Amino acid sequence: MKKKFELANLSKNLLYCVCFSICALNLTACDDDDENGTQGNGPAPIGIPSSVVDGVRATSMSGVDVTYNEDGTIKEAEVDGNTLVFNYASSRAIKVDPIRSLISITSSERESERWIASDFAFNTSGFVTAYKLKYTDTDSREEMNIAYTFNYNADGQMQKISMKTDGKDDEGPYSESGEINYTYNNKVLEKIETKSNNITYCSQTYEYTQAIKNTYNAMPLLLLPEELASDDCVFNVFAITGYLGNAGANLPTAMTIKYTYPEDSSENSTERYNLSYTLNENNAISSYTLSRYGETMTFPCDWTNF
Repeated sequence: MKKKFELANLSKNLLYCVCFSICALNLTACDDDDENGTQGNGPAPIGIPSSVVDGVRATSMSGVDVTYNEDGTIKEAEVDGNTLVFNYASSRAIKVDPIRSLISITSSERESERWIASDFAFNTSGFVTAYKLKYTDTDSREEMNIAYTFNYNADGQMQKISMKTDGKDDEGPYSESGEINYTYNNKVLEKIETKSNNITYCSQTYEYTQAIKNTYNAMPLLLLPEELASDDCVFNVFAITGYLGNAGANLPTAMTIKYTYPEDSSENSTERYNLSYTLNENNAISSYTLSRYGETMTFPCDWTNF
């Protein structure tokens, strides 16, 4: 299915995705998480990834509302009327790092659909290095299972995402794999490329016509791979709450997305969006706006600890 940042559908898609993203916020750990990169801003305090600046974290962004526990883990999330439940191991207690005690995240049933995230792993900076996601729809009998691994660079920024997917839909069973690569220049995000079988299907490039500092490491959905921002809400929640590492040092003012379809070149397309931001008195994003062809869509943001 062709995926686009179409403004007419963006709100619904992002809200719904976010709906589940929030899910994955506070995950559990597996063995040697450091293999996928321990770099960040230093060891993570209990429940809080090291990407969080001065304790300031998003409580609302792109339609996701998050409530935190005192130890920094997620208590619950509400997205478009859907409640996300965080299930922690019974060993979670004082002196036990709660970021590594989340055993699963389950969504309240949304009609016939159900999401479950599990098998979380983190590095010493509190950044997620792996998780699994299961999606089922009892009406269509569709199933999807995704296994992710994440690698970070020396600056604690996302460098590579590897994915293995299997499931079944109305066309039968399927299995595929792919990767997403990030490119930076002096800690500023320049490009995100989504590949499968060595073919780049989606390329996102960013422009910076002015230096807007990303003071609190914000990672709104416009800075995520379009493929995942459209399809995986768990990933989205990790992003806005700091679990996907450090964001780009500056906020982009434009984004161009190029789609390539080798099987049908007539489907190829390029879309460009202008990006703007409203900052509060603390220089945190209070809202951001995407605009294209006279259409605009604005997303409000709220933060803790101001």
